Amino acid sequence: MSLQLRITLMFGLLLLVLTSISASLIHSFLLDNLIEQQKNELVLKGQTWIDKNNNPTESIQPESIAELTRLFVSNRKVEILLLGKKKKVLYTTLPSSNLNQWLDALERKAEKRKDKNIWIVGDDDYVVVNLPFKNDEKQRLILSSPVRGLKDVRLELTQNIIIVLLIGAVSTILLSFFMTKSMVRPLNQLVKEIKKVQFRRFSEVRHIPARGEIAEVSERVYSMAQELDRFHEIQRQFLQNASHELKTPLMSIQGYAEGIRDGIFTDKSAEQGLDVIVAETNRLKHIVTDIILLAKLESEEDLFHPSFYSASELVSKAVERLHPLTFQQNVTITVRSLSTDPILYVDEGKILQALLNIVGNALRHADEHIEIRIDGGKRHAIIEVIDDGEGIQQDLLPHLFHRFVKGKNGDVGLGLAISRAIIERSGGAIDVRNGTVAGAVFRLTLPLHPPTQS
Repeated sequence: MSLQLRITLMFGLLLLVLTSISASLIHSFLLDNLIEQQKNELVLKGQTWIDKNNNPTESIQPESIAELTRLFVSNRKVEILLLGKKKKVLYTTLPSSNLNQWLDALERKAEKRKDKNIWIVGDDDYVVVNLPFKNDEKQRLILSSPVRGLKDVRLELTQNIIIVLLIGAVSTILLSFFMTKSMVRPLNQLVKEIKKVQFRRFSEVRHIPARGEIAEVSERVYSMAQELDRFHEIQRQFLQNASHELKTPLMSIQGYAEGIRDGIFTDKSAEQGLDVIVAETNRLKHIVTDIILLAKLESEEDLFHPSFYSASELVSKAVERLHPLTFQQNVTITVRSLSTDPILYVDEGKILQALLNIVGNALRHADEHIEIRIDGGKRHAIIEVIDDGEGIQQDLLPHLFHRFVKGKNGDVGLGLAISRAIIERSGGAIDVRNGTVAGAVFRLTLPLHPPTQS
């Protein structure tokens, strides 16, 4: 059963229950209300007539009886019984067959139910108003209306109310059906798009327009598909690049090994071949080590053990370790603090490795000078590594931190990917741009506090 049908059925069932309860309550309270209204009407009309004809010295004239009859002519169900002294019937609209029963009932003061306004006379219930006439308790004006007539009115009113409620319920259910349809339609479309994700057709996923929470889900599904598509493409490129990077040294090792085995390389040639085998083996070891490290950085949780360290000290350690390379390439490195030395909350070893990769990358591209700027903030510190080289090609900038992406004079293409993984796992960020004059600017944002405090 579809979600739209389930919602409509549940809403319809709820309306049916509420309508039934409402009709039942109306049906039960309506009769009491009608009885009370009938009683008040009888009292008002009867008392009006008594006030006009309550002179004890005058007898009741035919005109007064006619006036009494006209007073209740609008309601044919009202019976009139006017009694004088010694229960003499002065006027009545009751049939002669029922008159004795009413007189007997009056003699017994009527057999009453809990409601004193209801009399049981014979087999019928009546709403009765018993009013004293001419200020004499023995002279009475008795007005009665059968409850059976009120029950008929109640039934008719209840039926009309139920019809109105049913029409309203049906209209509401139809409106709910169309409203639910408009709500469920985006969900059905989202299901189709999610099936595309299931079959790895990430690039075909469309953004479904919606409102409210469904719009947020739609946005998340679309973003997820784009990210998965990007990740799938990166994985594909990673496998291609990894196979290429591993294939080259393996071919060199295999060629020299087979040449030495077959006696093609002897003496100095064999020694040179063995040197190449050792160098390529070390290169393979370096590539595999970086691949394993990158996989750990992206998957293992307990790999980082952060604490508080001085940003200037971490940068100084990285510069000291790269001192032989700076001396060899005749490049100077200047460290400049733009504010008070910030205290970073990072894993010392991991951040030091990221700094070595980034500064080492700058050394390969710098002409004469590298400047490292350190600046502190409220929640993060900024470290910028600026070289005076040729800069980075514009088409390479968006992909520079991807795996096996190498610029000019690049090594393997994993160093910057490892640096980005380390910095992002530390709660920071890294980006790169070309300088205004020359060279590239790597900008590192690193946290000053634990994540729970920031």
